Amino acid sequence: MRVLITGGAGYIGSHMVRMLNARGAEVIVLDSLENGFRAAISDKAKLMVGSVGDRKLLDRIFGKTRFDAVMHFAGYISVAESVQKPQVYFSNNVIAPHALLESMENHNVTNMIFSSSAAVYGNPEKVPIPEDHAKNPTNPYGLTKLCFEELLAFYDRKGTIRSISLRYFNAAGASHDGQYGEAHNPETHIIPSAIHAAQKKETFFLFGTHYNTRDGTCERDYIHVEDLCEAHIVTLDAMLNGHKTDVYNVGTGRGVTNAEVITTIRRVTGTDFRIENADPRPGDVAVLVADPDRMKREFGWEPKYSDIETIVKTAWKWHREYPYGYKF
Repeated sequence: MRVLITGGAGYIGSHMVRMLNARGAEVIVLDSLENGFRAAISDKAKLMVGSVGDRKLLDRIFGKTRFDAVMHFAGYISVAESVQKPQVYFSNNVIAPHALLESMENHNVTNMIFSSSAAVYGNPEKVPIPEDHAKNPTNPYGLTKLCFEELLAFYDRKGTIRSISLRYFNAAGASHDGQYGEAHNPETHIIPSAIHAAQKKETFFLFGTHYNTRDGTCERDYIHVEDLCEAHIVTLDAMLNGHKTDVYNVGTGRGVTNAEVITTIRRVTGTDFRIENADPRPGDVAVLVADPDRMKREFGWEPKYSDIETIVKTAWKWHREYPYGYKF
């Protein structure tokens, strides 16, 4: 099996590369390295440096290799930045990968697994959130994910590309061997940000303390990165066996508040770092918790490592070994 992974040098994509390699798949990574790291890529995978919007490069890649599927992880991910720079997010998350779909169509590559997001739902009217919940994104990031899902539905109606879009809730944690973890610049995710504060004895800024949740802080559904990648593997297998175009939530169905995350990090790291309350970030919603029943029922998928204690312990193991990110 041959798979093209866009964004394969990033956090989730690089874990996906290694897990597919472990199954014997041949993987080619397409990554601009704007936010990814060469050091995160398995030495069993081939790296092509470039953009998913580069049609000449895409045609060269698809012209040389026959792929069974594409896994599309490349995209900008910061909710707050998307509010500040919506045009950048639409260009990178919708317009550029549309070239990817056109090139796939021209080269008869018919299967895609898409890295979507719970941000498509916006402020939920029902929790846990089912896949058929109304889609009302509160920020440009979520809207770009929804727009690309709609593009995929169009290509399905054309009969040229089938797809499964996986709506992640909050990917977190690191590989159990402590070799691969989460690194962004700047870092905007709560678990690595709070671990950095613990390591450096710095103040951690807690964004929003008056949400309508049990302790006033945002509530999220955390999914361990290795459980998330396993969800990609089972849906890829199904797609290669003829599964129809569809969308699925990938989460646990359990919410953890920001305050509870910080308490866990303090306990695991043994560090009582200072917390300072700050204004909510633009575009953040109070609660995002998945209803993952369809994913579990249809694919037999179950998260194994997604309790918050295990997530934080694996993240802490990686950050202790790589306090400044990947070594080069």
